[in-house]
Amino acid sequence: LHDIMYMLRFAILAAVCAAHGSCLSRVSWSPATWQHLYALLARPVVADHGRAPVAAFDADGTLWSGDAFGALGAELVRRGLVDREACERVEVEYGRSQGEERRKWLLESLALFRGLSAEDLVDAGEEAWGRGDGATGLGATLRPEMSDLVNRLRSGGWRVLIVTASPAEAVLRGAQELGIPEGDVPLVSPTELSTWRRELWAHKFGRCEQVLGVRLQFPPA
Repeated sequence: LHDIMYMLRFAILAAVCAAHGSCLSRVSWSPATWQHLYALLARPVVADHGRAPVAAFDADGTLWSGDAFGALGAELVRRGLVDREACERVEVEYGRSQGEERRKWLLESLALFRGLSAEDLVDAGEEAWGRGDGATGLGATLRPEMSDLVNRLRSGGWRVLIVTASPAEAVLRGAQELGIPEGDVPLVSPTELSTWRRELWAHKFGRCEQVLGVRLQFPPA
């Protein structure tokens, strides 16, 4: 009986969305997650002390399925600006390291870019993301359901952040694609990223919900 009532409720919500044509797409979401997000987006958004509610997203593996460092590094290698073996070694070692060891490999990744101009990095970041064709590069891995969710949160009055330790040149291009201003993309070290996540779980900024690696923050009541 519980399952029947659950599916009936889901069907009613879906029918309401279809009638209005303005709800979050159900594609790629489980019924339970979609129902949760539907209810969240349906809540009136009231700023508390002038602060809008905040949704904080990771980048790689959440907003898009690709890897920003890998995409940028591959483009720099293609241009002959970075050594292929060194880039591949950093990518592998960083991916399997933790804690201070990960910090060490982060510094190694930054050392790969030493001597490159800002113009080199920005242009490679554009190419790594994809030149607007949507079929190649990191941009081709942008998850449509996440883009839809970000758009609906922003249009509903939420402030959306991307909190990441990935290279700025690739991530900021993705933020631009999603309509998220540069000031709402805190670029942090892996250690700082862990601190951000701990603070979110500790409800430092008020009530917090977790949906598939999406941190949804609300100002304190």
